Amino acid sequence: MEESIVINGISKRYGKVQALHGVSLSVGEGELFGLIGPDGAGKTTLFRLLTTLLLPDEGSATVCGLDLVKDYRLIRQQVGYMPGRFSLYPDLSVEENLQFFASIFGTTIEENYNLVAPIYSQIEPFRKRKAGKLSGGMKQKLALSCALIHKPRVLFLDEPTTGVDVVSRVEFWDMLQNLRRQGITILVSTPYMDEAQRCTRVALISGGTILGVDTPEEVVRKSGQPTFGDAFIHLMSRQS
Repeated sequence: MEESIVINGISKRYGKVQALHGVSLSVGEGELFGLIGPDGAGKTTLFRLLTTLLLPDEGSATVCGLDLVKDYRLIRQQVGYMPGRFSLYPDLSVEENLQFFASIFGTTIEENYNLVAPIYSQIEPFRKRKAGKLSGGMKQKLALSCALIHKPRVLFLDEPTTGVDVVSRVEFWDMLQNLRRQGITILVSTPYMDEAQRCTRVALISGGTILGVDTPEEVVRKSGQPTFGDAFIHLMSRQS
């Protein structure tokens, strides 16, 4: 399997706080890979580094074979990013948000509509509505459409379903599975154990350190616990 993301010994510090400690990780092309850990574990810092919004203090990484530091402009053309906080422009309409994100990457809604159509078509009847007036599930679909409109090879999704109702969460993960089948590599963080179990592999992170990487099934088996949630709690308790 070709590797879409390769991380070698990445460290990042904010003042006295060591956010990441020598993180090494690889994500294969076409994987739906989960980054699982508690608040403050370093997940968002790692996402911001891999999307070239931060520079590492130590270590190196490649995304789509491109160097994180030297090739940051090229990487930005290859990735889509949904940050944990609201990424849309609330005073712009649904359609205007999508047009804006398309224009940033020098494309149009029409050019890549086939990629976002299964998602965007669900909110297209509300295309004139302001993004700030959408429900949580509709905001989520619009944000994903905006992240996809330039046809990225890799998607970075930082807790994309936090605060969204259960039905919308299930729908969203069905969409991710469909995108993966189209060959898009997805790195996603989630606080929900049922979502983590839908990943091909997961990395458990705590205190800026990767505790292990495996399939959800193997995480459960090796922990001796009955469920993935129990296995996660067990592993976290061993670190405290």
